[in-house]
Amino acid sequence: MVFANGAFIFLSVWGQSTDVFAVFNIKTFTGINWADIANGPWFLLGIFLMLNAIGLLFRARIAWAVSIILLLILLAFEWHFFPHLTKHFYWSFGAIALLMVTSNDFSHSSATAGGIAAFISFIALLFYSTYGALYFGGGFHPQIHDLMTAFYFSMVTMTTVGYGDITPMTESARLFTISVIIAGITVFATSLTTVFGPLIWGGLNKLVKGSPKKMNRKNHYIVCGVSVLATSTIVQLKRRGLDVTVLTSEDEDKFPLIEQKMGMKLDMLSGDCTDDALLKTAGIEQSRAILALTDDDATNAFIVLSVKELNLDIHTVVAVNDAKNMNKVKQVKPDVLLSPQLFGSEILASILSGEAIDNDKLLSMLLRSGQGLVKETGKEANSD
Repeated sequence: MVFANGAFIFLSVWGQSTDVFAVFNIKTFTGINWADIANGPWFLLGIFLMLNAIGLLFRARIAWAVSIILLLILLAFEWHFFPHLTKHFYWSFGAIALLMVTSNDFSHSSATAGGIAAFISFIALLFYSTYGALYFGGGFHPQIHDLMTAFYFSMVTMTTVGYGDITPMTESARLFTISVIIAGITVFATSLTTVFGPLIWGGLNKLVKGSPKKMNRKNHYIVCGVSVLATSTIVQLKRRGLDVTVLTSEDEDKFPLIEQKMGMKLDMLSGDCTDDALLKTAGIEQSRAILALTDDDATNAFIVLSVKELNLDIHTVVAVNDAKNMNKVKQVKPDVLLSPQLFGSEILASILSGEAIDNDKLLSMLLRSGQGLVKETGKEANSD
């Protein structure tokens, strides 16, 4: 619905003969050919809505908040300048109502959505400062009469460079300049850091460390998650000389901290562990087994379902963090199902009750904690 609001704006722009710039009294734009994008601010708002709709696909909270703000601006815009667009007005109001009802569904933190929100904030600030410099142009010395001078003043003020060649003289011009400086310190700096920071940091890492060697992912183990159980399992597999690829939802900039915690270099990939593209990149078709060891039982179950669509022959290992989810996770039929919570509780109860614990009993407890470790062939595996 947010994307459709932006699309409706495009339709209304192309269908209007009047120029929205005339409403804003931007007379200095008369010498510029704006025929291709006739209604500038209205057109720009449509672009923002369509871009922000992409962030909503990631269920990003920042995209949800920006959408509410943009739709409120859209309602005010329609109410004041385009009262004849009645259907569009109700559609915009309905989109706001639906966003408010589904607010709990938008709780993710997405780098892509953050970048989109930063881009929208930067463009909005640039438009505000440039238009404001033209609007209050008479209050500056020398006066601002053209678009290029307004754009130059905006960039100099937002970056807090301040050469002093254009000075606000009136009270309104000074208040406007103060608002641009404050917005520049917050929005401009934050937007540039969000959008260009990762690119610059990634380039410096490649320059200093060089391009990482691509691992030959074959006959290896894939571990999903960096939970306590996952990290311990990874360490034990690596100590036995086995190849391991780690999948995690953590950002790549946190990889060095994870490697430092484990005390070893790891082959790691960032993304959604249930995504087919990520699983193929990890070499799911040539791997020996995949271990779903995240802290979320639902994610672990979905990992098994996704893997079975790509490789039916691969062995699957699933950890159940909450004992009440044991029967639900069993329905995806993993090869190995283990519940450290149940295993630990049985050991603790045996110790507190004074029962003797030997190797056979420990093995029996372990098998019971997984409700039968190996599907269908559990008896043969136990006897081995």
